[in-house]
Amino acid sequence: LNKRFITYNTHHRPYVILKWAQTMGNPAYIGYLPSKDYYPLNISTPFTKMLVHKMRAENDAILVGKTTEELEQPQLTVREWSGPSPEKLVLTSQPTKAGEYATPAEVLSHLYAEKKQSLIVEGGAKTLQSFLDAGLWDEIRIESAPFTVNEGIEAPKLPENIRVVKVEKYVNTIVTYERA
Repeated sequence: LNKRFITYNTHHRPYVILKWAQTMGNPAYIGYLPSKDYYPLNISTPFTKMLVHKMRAENDAILVGKTTEELEQPQLTVREWSGPSPEKLVLTSQPTKAGEYATPAEVLSHLYAEKKQSLIVEGGAKTLQSFLDAGLWDEIRIESAPFTVNEGIEAPKLPENIRVVKVEKYVNTIVTYERA
C-alpha cells in the first residue's frame, strides 16, 4: 500500500503493474494465433487465476487493449476472490466511449484525477509494450507455464533496468520484477 501511495503522491500517477502469462521458451508467447484465426492460449492454472483475482481486488483499475477487448471480451472482475472489482479501462487508437483512452499517459492522467492509486495492465502484447516503451510501469508480474508452443503472439520484451523481487513456484512460476 505504501508503494501505491508514494507513487501517486510523488509521480502524480497511479502505481502501474504490468501483468501477463506466457509460455516457456525463447521466444515466449502470451497468445496463440495460428493462421488468421485467434485462439486464446490457456496458460494460467486454476490456482494462479485465483491469485490474479486476489490481485484485482487489491487494485483500483485494470486495463487491456482494444484487440484483447474485441477478441476475448474479458470480464476483468473479481470472480474467484472476495472484494471489489477494479475499474475496467481500454486502450485504443480511437476512443469512442467512456473508459477508452488513446495513450498510456491519458489513462494515468484520468486515474490520477479520479484519485485511483493503482492500475493493472493485463494486455495484450502491444498495450503492455506501450507502457514499457513509455517507461510508465512500477512492477512487472509474469506467470510462466512449463510448456512451449511453436507460434503465437510473442510476450513483451523486458526492459534492462529490472530486478527480481519475488519468485513464486507452483505448477507455473510467477516472477515479480521492479526497477533496478
